[in-house]
Amino acid sequence: MNKFIDKLKEIMRDQKVDLYLLPTQDEFLGEYVSDHGKRLEYLTNFTGSNGMAIFNTKGQDYFYTDGRYMLQASKQLDPGFKIVDMREEPLSQKLKSLTAEGLTLGIDPKLHNISQIEVISKVVPQDRRVFIESNIVDDIWKNKPKAFYSDIGMHPLKFAGESHGNKKAKILEKLREGGVDAVIVMNPHSVCWLLNIRGRDLDYTPLLLARAILHKSGDIDLFCNNSADEEVIKYFADNNISLNPSEKFESKIENLKSHKVSISKSSPYWLKMKLPNALIEVDYCEYPKAIKNKVELEGAKIAHERDGKAVTKLIEWVQNSVSKGEDITEYDVLKKSVEFRAEQKNFACPSFPTIAGFRENGAIIHYKPDESSKKISGNGLLLIDGGGQYLEGTTDITRTISIGKPTKEQIHDFTLVLKGYIAVASAKFKPGTTGEYLDKLARQYLKEDGKDYAHGTGHGVGSFLSVHEGPHSISHVSKVPFAPGMIVSIEPGYYKEGEYGIRIESLAFVKENGSILEFEILTQCEISEDLINFTLLSEDEKNYLNSYKTTKK
Repeated sequence: MNKFIDKLKEIMRDQKVDLYLLPTQDEFLGEYVSDHGKRLEYLTNFTGSNGMAIFNTKGQDYFYTDGRYMLQASKQLDPGFKIVDMREEPLSQKLKSLTAEGLTLGIDPKLHNISQIEVISKVVPQDRRVFIESNIVDDIWKNKPKAFYSDIGMHPLKFAGESHGNKKAKILEKLREGGVDAVIVMNPHSVCWLLNIRGRDLDYTPLLLARAILHKSGDIDLFCNNSADEEVIKYFADNNISLNPSEKFESKIENLKSHKVSISKSSPYWLKMKLPNALIEVDYCEYPKAIKNKVELEGAKIAHERDGKAVTKLIEWVQNSVSKGEDITEYDVLKKSVEFRAEQKNFACPSFPTIAGFRENGAIIHYKPDESSKKISGNGLLLIDGGGQYLEGTTDITRTISIGKPTKEQIHDFTLVLKGYIAVASAKFKPGTTGEYLDKLARQYLKEDGKDYAHGTGHGVGSFLSVHEGPHSISHVSKVPFAPGMIVSIEPGYYKEGEYGIRIESLAFVKENGSILEFEILTQCEISEDLINFTLLSEDEKNYLNSYKTTKK
């Protein structure tokens, strides 16, 4: 075990806790974390977006993650960890068994949301739980990067499609219906959506790491450490938005203890500790944010048209370079993906680090190439998964291409993935249908062949916001009904460990067709024909593929 973990355990002993729970997330509980908040990566070297470590001063250390990161975790973590797939063994059950042995669990309430702690509280007795509000990782992180705060930027009406005033009015109506005095908005995505502002506090998401309080009067207290120019200051003044440094947030909520306040179940548990009488509800902004308006949907189409040009150019560059015998690596593909997107109008940044996995690296679901990455030559599959943040919208696309001659097995598996992709992309479904039903459509052909994949089939996508957005998704646990205007990815795959990975991903939005719902594909990039066994496709599947090629060039 490394010296940093040894030091952590010394502090744990001083704090009289045997176990310490540390997630990937920072205080804002987002998927993507600034360098300032990467505590788990600092201790373990794990760079994935979903991990939870249990440090144990009296026995085995555990690391929980999902199927996307099992291979990655095995390569990045110290061998002292036992790596567990959280889908197969719930974290709460492990904590239950460990504390039943007499061990005491230490938790930072700022790093776990209310729902998570409620689950833990059901299985871990109160006398075995200790909330440690001073983060003990920070106590040993001597070279911790300084927090970065970008300037506050406007997200104008021509891109947002709806004014801040209209959005606020809708939220206030719900707030007043419930007799609520104030709602505390802890999710930076919701804050930026509600106020029609953006920032660059994170590398891949145009966010401000901000929080806000919306009062029933319509006044808003915004808390962040970002700078505002004269235009933003005037906009805030015109809309009754008060800009406050983040340090004032705690004292502000102290003043709300005697009021009827709403907080979301996805808020840090620390907030519930400060406001024990608060109503625990859903994020008032999450669902309306997921329903894109006409301007946002038109913007998504524009963004995907530009992105499709960039990805098509990238694939052509890879194929031409390989055919000429030029030396290119997975990392070169990553760099070129950013370069070609940057040529497009209104490109701001990638929406996540490009995945470019050749041969066995393609089987690492969220593989990230570096400067020492694999050379692309000979025969093999290359999986490229990337996306862009454009002022008009957010993109995410995966295409798998063959380098050299594909094997029959690779063609067979690719075709099964494609059939599942078409089944979802062409699905017609009733209002009220959830992602649970669509997920089964995507997996059916692989499962008939005894195969599957260890990730969901689709996730919601923001509008010049996060590439991963809720509350809807396509997965076996999704219970949120799809509604017109939602944007979602469709991305079945198959991964043969040590050999190759396959994924086909496009974004689509939900639209009405009479009394039923269907998808309209946004992504504009063809699917490789040389990996398709057309004899396995039905006539309807062939027609769908031909239609997509015709309309999405």
